[in-house]
Amino acid sequence: MRSILHLVLASTAMLMPSATSAIGTATASNSIEATYNRLGPYMTTTSTVSDENGNSFAIYRPTDYSTLGFASPILTWGNGTDATPSQYTAVLTQIASYGFTVIASTLPNTGSGKEIDAATSYLIAQNHLSASPFHNHLDTARIGAFGHSQGATGAVNAATHNPSRYATVLTFSLPDQRWSTTNPNCPTADMCTPHPEQLKAPTFLIATHGTLDAAIASPSTETAYFRNIPNHAALGLVGRGVDHLTPHDSHDPAAELGYATAWFLYQLRGDTTAAAAFTGPHPELTGNIDWPESLTK
Repeated sequence: MRSILHLVLASTAMLMPSATSAIGTATASNSIEATYNRLGPYMTTTSTVSDENGNSFAIYRPTDYSTLGFASPILTWGNGTDATPSQYTAVLTQIASYGFTVIASTLPNTGSGKEIDAATSYLIAQNHLSASPFHNHLDTARIGAFGHSQGATGAVNAATHNPSRYATVLTFSLPDQRWSTTNPNCPTADMCTPHPEQLKAPTFLIATHGTLDAAIASPSTETAYFRNIPNHAALGLVGRGVDHLTPHDSHDPAAELGYATAWFLYQLRGDTTAAAAFTGPHPELTGNIDWPESLTK
């Protein structure tokens, strides 16, 4: 997916990231989004760890698990091409502040999903080690995979290769399959090709109406992916002047974080308020004027 990076770099000079999220005041059409578009109730901490195979991971988690009152669900993250977790601190910290333990590979190519799944394996093992700070604090039955761009491909691949492990998937700008190519993580292009039609877990696809996403992860591409997912799914298309790089700290991650946070709380914590954004006869997501052409099923 090196060609995606080249397209992004060539176009970034034309993009002026907004200083603050464009969500603004909560209205009847976005009250759930606004509720979850802020840091959660738990303090967080960050660390870097390595597994027995030398894979390095950044971890974002609640500082004190004893304050949760529940086992912390696991979320494993995949970076976009040539990116690192340090470029997504707003996304990863906010999710962790709602009681999730987020682990992110530090590799700049994550499309195969192998290191995303290895990160999950690391935390599952740590949950059983008496000397580990994670010992008996993690909910190993409630695990999600998510990522951005090439990392979104990796999240899909992790979940399709190990379907019994993952309870949900979320993608930010899942690239069109034509962008799949070889890289140090994928000796063949097929290893970095997403197949959302093979997903078994409930899935939330997030993308934008922006210029870069028109080329990389267009509304038509995401809609086709959505329609081919066989089970419960949601498609969120942001229309607030954001684009492919929105999840990066240097852009406007808050524009996508409200519903992303709500999805994980709905799927992994059973939050009924959050669920109303995606379920029922009138899901908030599909009626939100700032998310035109969004869909649920």
